[in-house]
Amino acid sequence: MSRYSSTGSYGHHIRRFAEDLYQLTWWVDQYYQGDRLRYPRRGKRSTDEAGARRFAKRWKLAMPARPGIPPAKD
Repeated sequence: MSRYSSTGSYGHHIRRFAEDLYQLTWWVDQYYQGDRLRYPRRGKRSTDEAGARRFAKRWKLAMPARPGIPPAKD
C-alpha cells in the first residue's frame, strides 16, 4: 500500500476506570506530503460497557476483568 492511502489503525487498548466507564485508545499514522517521516496520532474515547464490548469484538481484544471477579477462561 502507498503511504498516502488509508492503512487503518493499530495498537488498540481498553482500560477500565469505573464500574461502567472505559477508555478506548488506538494509533493512526499521519503522513504529510513531501515529508519522509510518519507522525503517529493517538485516538481515544470514553464509553460505557456496551461500547467497550463492541470495540473489543471488532478488534478481537479481551475485555478488562472486573475487580473481585476472576477472568473467564476461554
